Amino acid sequence: MNVRGIEYQHIIRRIFGEVKNYGREQIQVNCPKCQERDGLPEPDGKFNLEINTAIKKFHCWKCDEPRFYGNVSRLIRLYGSKYDYDEYISYSGVDFFNSKNNDEDIEKYIAPVRLPNEMILFSNMDINNKRHIEAYQYLINTRKISRDIIFKFRIGFCVEGKYANRIIIPSYNKFGDVNYFVGRTYLKGVKPTYLNPVVNKNLIIFNEGIINWDSTVYLVEGAFDALSFPINTIPLLGKSLNKTLSRVLKEKKPNVIIVLDPDAFKENLKLYHEIKLLYSDCPEKVRYVTLDGDNDLDEIRRLKGKREVINQIRKAKEPTDIDLIRASTIIGNNKKKWDWINIL
Repeated sequence: MNVRGIEYQHIIRRIFGEVKNYGREQIQVNCPKCQERDGLPEPDGKFNLEINTAIKKFHCWKCDEPRFYGNVSRLIRLYGSKYDYDEYISYSGVDFFNSKNNDEDIEKYIAPVRLPNEMILFSNMDINNKRHIEAYQYLINTRKISRDIIFKFRIGFCVEGKYANRIIIPSYNKFGDVNYFVGRTYLKGVKPTYLNPVVNKNLIIFNEGIINWDSTVYLVEGAFDALSFPINTIPLLGKSLNKTLSRVLKEKKPNVIIVLDPDAFKENLKLYHEIKLLYSDCPEKVRYVTLDGDNDLDEIRRLKGKREVINQIRKAKEPTDIDLIRASTIIGNNKKKWDWINIL
């Protein structure tokens, strides 16, 4: 397993002592600023200082005024010796951010995702609480999600707090840590429909923790699409690859089937082409599905059942002449727009 930044984690441990999750890219130590501010003779033992060794950033969850964050090089320069700093520079090379980045940018990269404190797992719901039943009935009756899927994917809900009246669909990384979640309202007329954490999506693979890279991987748009075909499926949270997923696909090269919504025919072809370029030595591993009609996977499952979803997936193919003619009617004669499709 390639853990970025592992080569200098021993320096962090030498400076701060105990390190939580040592050997992973996201580690925690006791914050020296918190200790100084609170006048403590020893570290507080709360491990509020998060360090991402992959992107060389740190951020303390407790330090608010002023906030304590920045480059790992700064942290080592403040609390380590000259020897520590020189050794770190010999390993780390150039920092990911330059001095022009603001604190909001840094937090998007460094801050780990945490599920809402108010979240209740459906496995722990109170069947005598009307608000709990309201959330449950939305999934069972409106979305037609089975109990098995609800429990398997550890889906929950909130009745209070920032995510009140929302279904929470969590995602876990390869270490079993939460890396994202989708918050979808189950009440009519509530805006926004989706309320998700603000993070850099380039750094996450939704459902990474349950993906078998030796088996066929299915790429869909949203979390509910993934629940409609919950077999090694990754929601893109949009219509394009992020950098992390692109890197992993290029490295592992599993069979891939792309299933975007019917209104994303052009993006379907474009994504097919993009992954095919990553698979230069085995392009036959990449296929895509053009869904019939106007319904996405989630709507097909709700309206026609799981069997029809499977029937649609079985139509996975490479682009045909008819597909390219259809693409031409969408793209037109603009040469630049055709550049990505000419190699198909």
